[in-house]
This record gives sequence, structure tokens and C-alpha cells, in this order.
Amino acid sequence: MQVTRQLTTQHPELALLYSWSLVEATLRLIAQKEEVSLERFDPRYLINQLVTEGIISKSEYQLLMNLLPLRNSIAHGFKTTQITQNSVYELIELTEQLLRTLHTNDEAD
Repeated sequence: MQVTRQLTTQHPELALLYSWSLVEATLRLIAQKEEVSLERFDPRYLINQLVTEGIISKSEYQLLMNLLPLRNSIAHGFKTTQITQNSVYELIELTEQLLRTLHTNDEAD
């Protein structure tokens, strides 16, 4: 995550894409661990399933849903001026928090 933090200041778009891939992978691991059945692979569906199951909070859900359109714009080659360093840092922090939760739950099992 340190590399992502460094990227954020000079390349926020790249940092957002990299952070998004990390958070999405983490969410998929959490869904697997919690035995959440996923019928589709798209991130919106994944996020909706996890909040519906009470696995992520409404505030985590809201952050992810706010950043998803930015991620999509960047991933599909559109320039966006809406991205801020703070929003990338929030995504990094959420990913770190989810990873800690995942590892804590692994140790408890």
C-alpha cells in the first residue's frame, strides 16, 4: 500500500485504479470467506451483496459506490477532474482495514 500512497500525489488516476483492484480482490476474498454466493463478477453487484449481507458497513458501501464511477471513467480512458488525493487515501485506508479484518478472522478460525 505504500507504493499506492506514493503514486497518489503525482498520479492519482493510477493510484485509484491500483487501489480499486486491491479493494475489489479483498472484497472477493471476504465474500468467499463469508460464503456469500456471487452470481456475477461485476464490482457493483459484489458491493451490493456484501452490504446486503451486513459484511460491509453502509459508510464503506457509500465510499465504494462514490468511487466506482471514477474508477470506471479512468479504466475506460476518460479524463476525470473529480478525483482527489483524499478520495484515493480513503480507498487505501478502507482496503487496509478490510485486510486487517480478513486476517484477524483467519487467525480466529
